[in-house]
Amino acid sequence: MFHTMNSPQDLDAALQASHEQPIVIFKHSNNCPFSARAQEQVANSKHDLEIYGIVVQYAKELSTAIADRLEVKHASPQAIVVKDGKAAAHYWRSEIQEETLKEKVASFGEAS
Repeated sequence: MFHTMNSPQDLDAALQASHEQPIVIFKHSNNCPFSARAQEQVANSKHDLEIYGIVVQYAKELSTAIADRLEVKHASPQAIVVKDGKAAAHYWRSEIQEETLKEKVASFGEAS
């Protein structure tokens, strides 16, 4: 499922959801070729993962809030795996791969 975030309340909801299951926050630019490739990888995983996304040009303050609250330096494109309200992993540019995201999220189920 893909959820679009536009406000601090959307971020709160995403972080709350991460207490139920791991989520992925995807930050991207609408005019960057690296973002386009990363978006394709994220889109391929949307049926298996809970994805919360923002376009950084339209939500700069929210992008900064994500970086601050999760203590992860801002990058774009960026995929942040969040578990229990905390960043468990983050990926940038070509590191954002469908299988990498799925494997990281699945690793939490193996630990239980």
